[in-house]
Amino acid sequence: MRDQSTTESSRIVPPTEDRVPSWWRRNLAWLVPVGVLVLLLLITSVVFTFWRTDQVAVRPGSVEEVPSRVTVSGVDVYPPDSEISLVTVLVSQRLTIWQRIGAEFESGVDIESERTFTGDSTRSELRRLNELRMETSQHTAVVVALDHLGYEIPRHSSGVIVAEAISGAPAAQVLERGDVIIGIEGVAVVDLEELSVELSSQGVGQTVVLEVERVDDGIVEEVEVELIESPDDADRALIGVSARNRVDIGELPVEVDIDSGSIGGPSAGLALTIGIIDLLTPGELTGGLLVAATGTISFDGSVGAIGEVDQKAIAAERAGVDLFLVPLANLSDALDHVNGDMRVVGVGTLQEALDALAGN
Repeated sequence: MRDQSTTESSRIVPPTEDRVPSWWRRNLAWLVPVGVLVLLLLITSVVFTFWRTDQVAVRPGSVEEVPSRVTVSGVDVYPPDSEISLVTVLVSQRLTIWQRIGAEFESGVDIESERTFTGDSTRSELRRLNELRMETSQHTAVVVALDHLGYEIPRHSSGVIVAEAISGAPAAQVLERGDVIIGIEGVAVVDLEELSVELSSQGVGQTVVLEVERVDDGIVEEVEVELIESPDDADRALIGVSARNRVDIGELPVEVDIDSGSIGGPSAGLALTIGIIDLLTPGELTGGLLVAATGTISFDGSVGAIGEVDQKAIAAERAGVDLFLVPLANLSDALDHVNGDMRVVGVGTLQEALDALAGN
């Protein structure tokens, strides 16, 4: 007869064994920190991919021929075989951290704060401002070109355009770029000279009422501004803005339309002016060379400085440009970024630019 106790004891289920494989048990000491590290790297990678900094990348853009963008009605035109070109730069959206790191290794790229371009404005406001600047640049280029060619251009000043408010000045709180001052203390002003005369009777620290035509909608508003002291004369009161005359032009004798596409800003003024002159005169101003130009243009024919000339010089050289005309104030910076045979000439006026072309 079988021993009952022995039989029953043999049926006892042994204790449940640890379900973790022995390999995991042996390697837990290093698997945990490695897992934590991998998780941290994954989180960091996601953050670097989607988190945007306050910086943008400024890259060399393209070289765009001007006369092909110009349509003229009412007179003969002489399309050149070799067209003068304008030069663009590309400003990125805010960079992610990965993009910021990658941009460090790109040739010819500057990394700058977005506020360098927008100031206190938004991107959409800056885009609209650059569209207005391009429209103004086109209009000025047409007038200057036709004036150079001997056409009678009717013109008169109609106010003072705010270019930039001085940082920290009370005017910066109430005036925007593009606003037009048309009166002060009830007296109409049409140019800087008249505005200066009216300011001469005001004192530093005094609050004056300006009549301002707003840049956004053209509505005229009255704004109060506290005058500041001139850095050159303690007794002289200033509004605290840099400004220029708004010049209204009557009906032009020649209809000129320019398709600037998505290009904005004022720096194409010189190239547009030369391109229009080239289109309206027989022969080739460029002498068959590939010529590009950058710089603002004023009604008196003066050429003004522009930003990002280093990227524009790089873009021009990469495009095989033979001669690059730049504002005299930007010449040194442009030369610092030219490595090949491209000739760079600084000019202060339209006439100097045309003389440089004639000397090729």
